[in-house]
Amino acid sequence: MTTHTEFAPAKINLSLRVGPLQGDGYHSIDSLVTFADFGDVLTFVPADKLQLEIVGPFAGELPVHDNNLILQAARALPQTTGILKGARIQLTKNLPIASGIGGGSADAAATLRGLNRLWDCQLKVSKLATIGASFGSDIPACLHGGWLQMRGRGEQIENLPPRPSFAALLVNPGFAVSTAEVFGRFDQMPASDPSSATEHQNDLSQAAISLCPQIADVLQAFSEICEGADRQFMCGSGATCLAGFSSQNNARKAARDLQDQHPTWWVQPVTIGQIPPQ
Repeated sequence: MTTHTEFAPAKINLSLRVGPLQGDGYHSIDSLVTFADFGDVLTFVPADKLQLEIVGPFAGELPVHDNNLILQAARALPQTTGILKGARIQLTKNLPIASGIGGGSADAAATLRGLNRLWDCQLKVSKLATIGASFGSDIPACLHGGWLQMRGRGEQIENLPPRPSFAALLVNPGFAVSTAEVFGRFDQMPASDPSSATEHQNDLSQAAISLCPQIADVLQAFSEICEGADRQFMCGSGATCLAGFSSQNNARKAARDLQDQHPTWWVQPVTIGQIPPQ
């Protein structure tokens, strides 16, 4: 029996500038994006109908509902291609839920890739990205992968030349943060000065921290506990934060130090920008 496996890496917004609310109800963004070498894993097996099973460390926080992005992706592909087939999909959920690192979008992108292969739809990435954009603004980026610039609602993708990868820690304090609520709080806050933007500027940071103060605790812990940490910033709409390191050994040591003092936090050493081939 044919089985396909797809990796759904964590999406990392290395910078995130957010424009004002537009007439369509969305914000324009400008974001430098790449991916980690850690993420969810999906497997696809032929079946008479669509079935989804969720296993893994965060399976209990993600019940199988019809609005799950994986099932939305699985239904969207037949609507476009006319190919009516089933599949048994298993998601190993390794990434925290609602954590600002694009887990749901990465899963949806992996579903479009996996079913495109399983059902032999022969659609190009650009077409899959158009399908994905209809129900998730981050899905096109997750389909393209690599290094890229996201603009518009996220659907405008500029592929960039590869940049040097680097060791890092991803740390989540264990609190889910609603992207919609973060953007709503952002709209209530004074506009930031574009001329004061830093390399890893994330315009959503203060809004997210006002909703989840534990994000500030993580950023403070990077400075106080993690020797040699640099590039410290919140990822996406939070609550996951990232700190860069000069080596994987330093990142792993920092992970141990953090876990000793904050045993309930999710702490994951990763390499940023070095992604296994899809």
